Amino acid sequence: MGATEEMTFAPYRQNGWKGWVLDEWQQLPELADLETWLQAPQQTIVLEAPCRTVSRRETALGAVYVKLMRGRNDGAVRNREVFSWLKWTLLPSRGVYILKVTAAMVARGHHCPTPVLGARCRGRWGYPRELYVSREVTLPTLEECLVSATGKGEQQELLAFTAERLARFHLDHFVHGDFLPRNACVDTQAGHLYFLDNDRTRHWPFLPPFQRQRRNLAQFCYNLLLQAGCYDLAMPNAFLNAYLQATPWTEKRRQAEYQRVVAHITARWQRFGEKEAARLKRLAKQA
Repeated sequence: MGATEEMTFAPYRQNGWKGWVLDEWQQLPELADLETWLQAPQQTIVLEAPCRTVSRRETALGAVYVKLMRGRNDGAVRNREVFSWLKWTLLPSRGVYILKVTAAMVARGHHCPTPVLGARCRGRWGYPRELYVSREVTLPTLEECLVSATGKGEQQELLAFTAERLARFHLDHFVHGDFLPRNACVDTQAGHLYFLDNDRTRHWPFLPPFQRQRRNLAQFCYNLLLQAGCYDLAMPNAFLNAYLQATPWTEKRRQAEYQRVVAHITARWQRFGEKEAARLKRLAKQA
């Protein structure tokens, strides 16, 4: 895999696991026996699902998040879907892929949890388990920042800050897999936006078709409506206008893209919005 601007990786081979590890983490004792570490009780389970387990663990080099993946998605695992089984088995390692794309992000000046280890281990019939380990980011999520903002002005500043950094991300040929307010952390003092949950983030060698990047805008804006709990375009407008102004497009193109995104989130809200917003409110009360 070689070196990036800020970090280098070494081949990782331990007890059937194969992948890449961040150079300065090679000697970490936990990585000498992954199976024992993965089963150790000193962990906090963040998510337990059929297709994956996410846990937080302390190490001598700091806290990490460990994602152990057993399939493409929950439905594929539950239903034993043959096509999904074949793709999961035959395609390149998902853990290594996430490590490579996050390393590429860092090399181009974008921020994300530092990639530590990406690896695969094949079991019976060659079926793989995938592992991705990254350092913890101890910053509030954008969703939390928007909730705690003292007024609309502060919210608009946060959204403009996010939009400008997403526009840079897109101009560098990246597309995030699931760009939501809870999947970004904010460090406004340093001027950094951290992109989280990069399982499906992709870097294109050439500029990708914009409909893929437009999906990030629609994902984000629709979730702003859910956060507001009603069809109020104030936050989506603040975000979209800042994003569009950060692009090199003509005014005609900006207006056209604005209309496309708003039409998409409006149609989705009319179909699902009120029910989804009510469900999120119930979950928040239960928490």
